[in-house]
Order: sequence, then C-alpha cells, then structure tokens
Amino acid sequence: MGFFFNQPNRWTIQAFTEVELFTISKTDYIKLCQEFPKWIEIEKQFIIKCFAMMEDRIFSHLSMTAEERYNQYFEQNKELFNQVPLQYIASVLGMTPETFSRIRKRQAENS
Repeated sequence: MGFFFNQPNRWTIQAFTEVELFTISKTDYIKLCQEFPKWIEIEKQFIIKCFAMMEDRIFSHLSMTAEERYNQYFEQNKELFNQVPLQYIASVLGMTPETFSRIRKRQAENS
C-alpha cells in the first residue's frame, strides 16, 4: 500500500528460503503501465486473486476449528512444514505455538 500512496510500508518481509527478489521504482511502474496497457488487466487479476485468498483466510478463521485450519493448511502447503519455523505457521493459522504443537502431535499419533 505504501508504494501506491507514497507512504512507508507497515510490513517487513523476511525470506526463510533462497529467493530472488525483483523491485521496481514508482517511475518505472508508471512507465510499465503506459507502455503495456495489458499490464493493468494482469494486475487487476492478481489483486482479485489476492483478495479471494484473504477472504478465504478470514472465512476459515471464522468458520473452522483450529484443527480444521491446520489440516487444510497442511494439505495445501506440506512443503512449508519442513522449511519454515512452525511458530510462523501457527501465527498464520491464528493459533498459539502450543495449540499448534498439540494438534500436530495428535495428527502424528493418528497417522
């Protein structure tokens, strides 16, 4: 949001795995929009996808139990469970690390 409103961002990003990060200046972004009119439509589709993901996340927090959220997230993101510290996954799922640990232990016992 800060990029579009010329304000400092509220968030910082930390990568847990090797990544290649691309950045673009505001001036270059404006040029991109002018030189590639289809960019606006591509960007619009991306924003719609992000909004849908955010809506799904909110809905799951309101309508699912912690265990149901864990199971759904695990099925969709198995590889993350070996790449990211588990307290961060617990945070994404809206639960304490202790609750996450109890659910994970139960899942392992049932497997």
